[in-house]
Amino acid sequence: MLVCRFRKQLPEFSLDVGLDVGTETLALVGRSGGGKSTALRVIAGLAAAGEGTVSLGERTLLDVAAGTNVAPESRRIGFLFQQYALFPHLTVAENVAFGLFGLTRSERHARVHRGLEFVDLRGRDRARPDELSGGERQRVALARAIVTEPDALLLDEPLAALDVENRARIRAELRALLKRLAVPCIVVSHDFDDARVLGDRIAAMDRGTIAQIGTAADLAARPANDFVAALTGTNVADAASNGSASRRVAFDPWAATLAVAPSGAPYEWRCTVVDLRPLGSQLRVILRGTAEFKVDVASAQAGQSQYKVGDQLFVSVPADAIRMIEDLP
Repeated sequence: MLVCRFRKQLPEFSLDVGLDVGTETLALVGRSGGGKSTALRVIAGLAAAGEGTVSLGERTLLDVAAGTNVAPESRRIGFLFQQYALFPHLTVAENVAFGLFGLTRSERHARVHRGLEFVDLRGRDRARPDELSGGERQRVALARAIVTEPDALLLDEPLAALDVENRARIRAELRALLKRLAVPCIVVSHDFDDARVLGDRIAAMDRGTIAQIGTAADLAARPANDFVAALTGTNVADAASNGSASRRVAFDPWAATLAVAPSGAPYEWRCTVVDLRPLGSQLRVILRGTAEFKVDVASAQAGQSQYKVGDQLFVSVPADAIRMIEDLP
């Protein structure tokens, strides 16, 4: 178990981290600049914390009050950097072996061989980074992080350097590899789709604070605040139904319909179209009224209706598609 309880003052906000990670992958997701990468660096021992503790299994890696701060190389934590940090002049095997110290030549060779087998790069040991695809470079970096046989693994935006065409495939491959590792893993991402696929659980971080932790389904079904709702693509708004007091409600983009006149639905908002985003067979219509709304409609229907930016439309949702949010500010 990797247990993190620490704080660090950053220029614009305070980083306040509380995470318990078992034998699983926890995706730490949020906007760029929100403190996610700094949190990883504190856990790895690459950045200082103002207060708090980090422990891994029975070992205390950091206890600011007690003056304990184990060196990064002694923490037994693997770290995969965002840009992979491969040495261009070294071969794949040499890159993977770079972090292995105090081993005999045969032991190093065996570790490298097992690492490349694990990430399915057999036969690529003599290649150099510029001869590899983006996915292969990612796997070399992962192999280098795991050949030290770490007790935990941290990955900072592991998919950020990949092109859109290969991202989904490599994301699925990485998910399978992390499952096989069977150690506590934290994956940082600003992309909820990456977090949804890679993480057994997701921790949503907003300006240094963990807003909510749960499965992707948990976060989408009952977002703890507007920030989490925006991450998951869930609509959240104030609404009154049947004369009751206004309450916060959530609903999915595909549960709503659009019309040029009021429909009399239990939940309805008058809005203005501000953007149109094609999503394959769907068109996502972004509207602004008392809140920002996302509504997915079939492209064929959208073509017939000829939605345009600036149109005044009504967003309506049936009562059985509404989720009440009790604890939103």
